[in-house]
Amino acid sequence: MRVTQGMMYNDMQYNMNRVLSDYMESNYQGATQKRINRPSDDPTGSVRVLSYRASLESTAQYIDNSKNAASWLSSTDAALMQAQVILQKITGLAEQAATETLEGKDRLNISFELKELFGQLMNIANTEFAGDHLFAGHQTGDHAYEEGLGVMSESAEVAGVTFDVDGALDKTAMIRFPDGGVVDDPLPADLKYEYSKDGGATWETKVLPAGTTPPTLDIDGAQVTFGDNNPDDATAALPVTLTAFDAGAEISPSNGTMLYVRKSAEYVGDDNDAPPEVDIFGNADLPGGGGKKISAEADGKFTSNVQVRIDDDAQVNADGTVNYSYSKDNGLTWESATATTRAGDTSVRLNIPGGYVDLAVGGDGKLPAGQQLVIRPNRASDIGHEISKDEYLDVTNSGKDIFGGTYKTKGDELATVVGGPNIFESVADLIAWTETNNSDGCAEALETLKTSSEHLLTQLAKVGGKENRVSLNVSILESHTDDQKSRMSSIEDIDISELSIKLKKEQMAYQTVLQSSSMVMNLSLLNYM
Repeated sequence: MRVTQGMMYNDMQYNMNRVLSDYMESNYQGATQKRINRPSDDPTGSVRVLSYRASLESTAQYIDNSKNAASWLSSTDAALMQAQVILQKITGLAEQAATETLEGKDRLNISFELKELFGQLMNIANTEFAGDHLFAGHQTGDHAYEEGLGVMSESAEVAGVTFDVDGALDKTAMIRFPDGGVVDDPLPADLKYEYSKDGGATWETKVLPAGTTPPTLDIDGAQVTFGDNNPDDATAALPVTLTAFDAGAEISPSNGTMLYVRKSAEYVGDDNDAPPEVDIFGNADLPGGGGKKISAEADGKFTSNVQVRIDDDAQVNADGTVNYSYSKDNGLTWESATATTRAGDTSVRLNIPGGYVDLAVGGDGKLPAGQQLVIRPNRASDIGHEISKDEYLDVTNSGKDIFGGTYKTKGDELATVVGGPNIFESVADLIAWTETNNSDGCAEALETLKTSSEHLLTQLAKVGGKENRVSLNVSILESHTDDQKSRMSSIEDIDISELSIKLKKEQMAYQTVLQSSSMVMNLSLLNYM
């Protein structure tokens, strides 16, 4: 076969470009330190590298979330530690005030310091972290507590009464009733009362006229209203019969009906205590007439709105089933479920993760397909940080569950005292007892303060447990990150020593091709003549 100059040129150009391409590719790998720079370099390896990169990005976000949660929890822990120190100081003052040999002026001096410590506790309960309030539930943009006035009484006859107090007082005021009387809304007869704003040294007398509604006592600077959160309830607190005091006996909480108007702290954050509300859509008159509709009540702890949809017609008052679906992401995805109905029943319970909803059906008991409802919790979801896949850590706290105070629950018009250990109420009671020179009351407050201190230590332990958890989680995630990077590096990164040898070989090959090509291309017939 005859080899032409064109054939030699094309062949040498192809070889030169191939060697040069390999050489340049090795140079590029040296510059990036990566064996895989594009999917075509290693399709299988590229898929694995992309998977590792996505996982590393998620892990990095989980680490950031964990560190943010750790910062929030650290601030919470510091605030509660300060509260514990203040509570210990208050307990020490209570021990002094409970000493029977102490005089009234000494207890009054103690009350001045107690009021300042009460204010400091209020500041701690309203602690902010990066502009968010730590103890206001999910309503972190607003403060958790407001200082006001409340009523304390050891008189059994007013135990169920809810008081609403407006105004301001510099010192605890005492109210008593010389002739006793009945309090109702409206007031059935004139009510005579006396009040003292100097610890019982002097008393002012006033008369509340019959017919007053609501019954409100004016004590010059504050107004105390007898209230009832459930006036339509047959067991309503009003009316109450007040007991007259014995003028010849010592002034004490047990001498007639005695009211103490003193400091209080009202929690204005949110909670997840009350049952969630249920919105029913397309709730027209049901078949069977009577104008009856579907009614629903839900219970449980739901962190977000839940949509519920009836998938098939169902008969609630007959043996059978109800096929329904629920969505926790605003209808993007739905989960199917089934509930059982029984003959004679007028309602059916639909179970949903976090709780349930009871549907009561009127008319002929038919529950139509397509009926929808939405379960709405009374609060938004807890501020949770996703510290790993599908694992959330809540960092918010409802202040009333830690510090107590008073709180207006759902459906109530007036705030009531939070049940359980109540730090604010214990301290407020102690202030009242010191300002009214009552050593027995101080001793009683001392015992409740000890219980409150134990409660606060429990809350500290809970926060500390979360701190330990999130700290351990960061360590695990960082270790996981190192492992993932090592695995990805074994697939993606280039071996520098091997690349150096490869580059040297390809450089020599390219130089050889250039040299031999120049020599061959310089040959002509003149070289053989």
